[in-house]
Amino acid sequence: MKKTGRLLSLMMASVVLAGLISGCGSSSGTDSGKSTGETEKPANKEDSSSDDSIAAIKDNGDGTYTVTVAVLDAMAPYTYTDEKGEFQGYDYNYMRALDEKMENYTFEYVAASADAAPAAIQAGTYAMSVSAHFVTPARAESYLLSIPQSYYPINLISRVEDSFTSFEQLDGKSLVPNPPNDGLSVALGDMAKQYPDVKYTQDPTSEYIPYLDGLQDVIKGRYDCWFGGESMYADLVAADSTIADTTFCSEPITTAACVCVINNTLSDFREAVNEATVELYKDGTLKKLSEEWLGKDYFEIASDTGSLFDYEGYSAEKADWYK
Repeated sequence: MKKTGRLLSLMMASVVLAGLISGCGSSSGTDSGKSTGETEKPANKEDSSSDDSIAAIKDNGDGTYTVTVAVLDAMAPYTYTDEKGEFQGYDYNYMRALDEKMENYTFEYVAASADAAPAAIQAGTYAMSVSAHFVTPARAESYLLSIPQSYYPINLISRVEDSFTSFEQLDGKSLVPNPPNDGLSVALGDMAKQYPDVKYTQDPTSEYIPYLDGLQDVIKGRYDCWFGGESMYADLVAADSTIADTTFCSEPITTAACVCVINNTLSDFREAVNEATVELYKDGTLKKLSEEWLGKDYFEIASDTGSLFDYEGYSAEKADWYK
């Protein structure tokens, strides 16, 4: 077994603010029978599909590489530090599992703020970040994105008298607005493509509407439905139990894929991450981590809602699946 990466407590407070990279808070290998280390060469200057090496990828001179990855703090249950100052969460443990699978790579984990991480990844200070990041147009343009390493279930939250349970019921209804570069907007657009006859309305906005404000607008009748997540809804109900008396949250109707956000020069490293993720899906590790840290098997929910990525059919040609 390969040793896991060393734990660092460095905080990159000096990196310039460059917008949120977090997924839920702000918004998004070919099975050869061999290990990743046998089938994938690490990124280096002589590799035709990779640009010059970056600070986050250290060549150890023996065919192995040390990779600096960002762990976003205060993003429980995905990535956070516990009372002992140790990293915890679904995505941190996913990164540790990746580290074990990717034999030519050793990860160093660095605590970083959601504000600082985007610029640091673009600059090459970190190779990647993983913390429930949705696929968004901005991320697809600025970074390389992995295949889905988790999912975020999406539900319909409506008034009790409506109790919407399917996307088709939104025909002629109004939805709480989402900014166009939001991960939920991407998921909503995907649903709209699947159901072209469903004609809902949604006011244009460039700002994020606080979850409570959006739900209150549904209760007051300004909008008919909130296309959001049960976890968001549950947090609001926990703070004010009376909300549950007048609102209804459906079972998940789809999921938003959560991905690794990777420096855009590291195509070989991205491929190694993808192949290792396929292995972790096939051997049940991702299911186990989801049940342990997220409370449910989100991969099963993705399968039940028809939004599961085709891990069995993955090949390097499908690395840009999100474009």
